[in-house]
Amino acid sequence: MVYSMKANWRTTLIKGIFTYLMLLNFANAGENNQHDLNKKSMSPSNKLIVVTESWFPYNYVNSKGEISGSSTEIVTSILKHANITYEIDLYPWQRSYSIAMAKDNVLIYSIYRSPAREKYFHWICPLQSSPIHAVYKLASRKNLRIKKESDLKKYSFSVTRGTFFHKLFVGKGMEEGVNLFLTSSNKSSLQMLLNDRVDLLIETEESMLQMLAKQKLLSDTVEKVYTIKPEDQADLCMAISKGTSRNIIDKINSSHQILYPNTKH
Repeated sequence: MVYSMKANWRTTLIKGIFTYLMLLNFANAGENNQHDLNKKSMSPSNKLIVVTESWFPYNYVNSKGEISGSSTEIVTSILKHANITYEIDLYPWQRSYSIAMAKDNVLIYSIYRSPAREKYFHWICPLQSSPIHAVYKLASRKNLRIKKESDLKKYSFSVTRGTFFHKLFVGKGMEEGVNLFLTSSNKSSLQMLLNDRVDLLIETEESMLQMLAKQKLLSDTVEKVYTIKPEDQADLCMAISKGTSRNIIDKINSSHQILYPNTKH
């Protein structure tokens, strides 16, 4: 009798443990399935990551803390028309460019198209008319004169790391750390010029005036000494990372052509 009661107790205990494990496994499976559903709904393939830099008036953070600018307006209008979910982040140029190079489903703007960059992206051009860049010096540097392009090599420049003009100047024989000094942003480049750490700076007129105004400096603090030749400039574009789905690329390209039909493609 005692043995029978012990046997029944063991049987009941085993059944209880088994039932508990089954229920636990079922609950975990439910959680895992829900996690998988959440992952699927938030999958990177369903959202386009858009990256840019601070470059007035094309892409910058406005007084409301929003990423704004003429290029931003074009990009967002195209993505909305294409019915593509996206988020925009603003970083220093080199970081934005590295993200676009390394990850799928990334769009970067405003970016200059060049032979060196061609194979790394799907290109949608032009984003808008390419601005004219010029070389500036401090107006107080009366002895500094540029009569021809070759004169530029006699002086030192600050330029944002990894940009089109960084590569252009290297291609023209300037040496990093000798007469070409790299910064993380155009704001930092201007600061080097203002602090007499370099002789020259390349920038668009609109961007230069805005940066000076933000520092409460007059526009005649600097002086334009040379204008970059048209053949040394390039199309201002959007570029999409190579791993992005063909469907997303086609939708963006189609919306670009529909909304901006007068631009060359």
